[in-house]
Amino acid sequence: MPDELFPKDKSPTEAPRVAIEDIPSQKGSFVGAYLVKSKTLAESKTGSLYLRLKLGDASGDIDAFVWDNAKEVAETIHKGQVVLVKGKGKIHQQRPNLMVHRIRPALSDEYNLDDIVSGSEQTANEAFDFVKETVEEVHDSDYKALLDELFADEATVARFKLAPGAKAVHHAFVGGLIVHTASMLHICKCVVGLYEDLNADLLITSCILHDLGKLKEYSEDLVIERTTRGRLWGHIVISVLMVEGYINKLDNFPESKKEELYHILISHHGSLEWGSPAVPMTLEAVALHYIDNLDAKVNQFRSVMKSRKDPDYEGWTTFDRLLSRYLYLGKPKAASENREED
Repeated sequence: MPDELFPKDKSPTEAPRVAIEDIPSQKGSFVGAYLVKSKTLAESKTGSLYLRLKLGDASGDIDAFVWDNAKEVAETIHKGQVVLVKGKGKIHQQRPNLMVHRIRPALSDEYNLDDIVSGSEQTANEAFDFVKETVEEVHDSDYKALLDELFADEATVARFKLAPGAKAVHHAFVGGLIVHTASMLHICKCVVGLYEDLNADLLITSCILHDLGKLKEYSEDLVIERTTRGRLWGHIVISVLMVEGYINKLDNFPESKKEELYHILISHHGSLEWGSPAVPMTLEAVALHYIDNLDAKVNQFRSVMKSRKDPDYEGWTTFDRLLSRYLYLGKPKAASENREED
């Protein structure tokens, strides 16, 4: 029986794929392989069932809707599964959507995992190497001993290289945490060069440890989810407990240094409303907060600019609810070059 997802003259492995970031620019129906991140069977205002999916690949996420045989389709696909989809893109309420015509579980030879899961092993390894190099620049013997204890833990190191930086919003991909950490250290080196009264060793140590709890806050599955511990405690509490575990293995780690380090960890979100139990009260704490926020925000902007291009308004993204704004992509390159020639 021919596969209805594909043209009769092409096998599933030969049919071209469309990445999620390219869906808004597609004029007709297309085929793509995507990861099911969530599924919800719901009822429309008219009483008919429909299936709402969150689909993702290495380029982004999109909401997808199945209107025909929704209940039957819901029984055949599951969260965490890669599916093959034939559908058509549209813009609804300022967001790209996918209207699904056909969908089924994908076979293992019908997709490349690197196209499905964002994050590069090479990028993560390069980021890890930079973090380790920066550890060697720490002169304070207590902070250096703490970091050495951490990186001597093979299980923690293995997870540090793979953990996501978040479930969504920023650095939400495999290896996102180590990439985020390395970026923060690059910024940190600029900041301590400008503000010489900052304790560079404390700030470097804090950059590396501030999100350590995310190693246990998020699962290790293809779909990034919070663990039970992550939901109950949150990564700030987990980070402090993990750091305390490493400190307890050391001899005579100064109490005053522990208090300063813990303060930075618990205050790095910057405000009570953003989940920190304390606001930054030291130079290093306020510096760490803004270093963290800067890298997170730039990555968030980049992600939206990559995945949310507005096909009807060239040079702009669709409206992003989390940022509460449109983002400007700049003038199209060809148009800019033509003006310069004129």
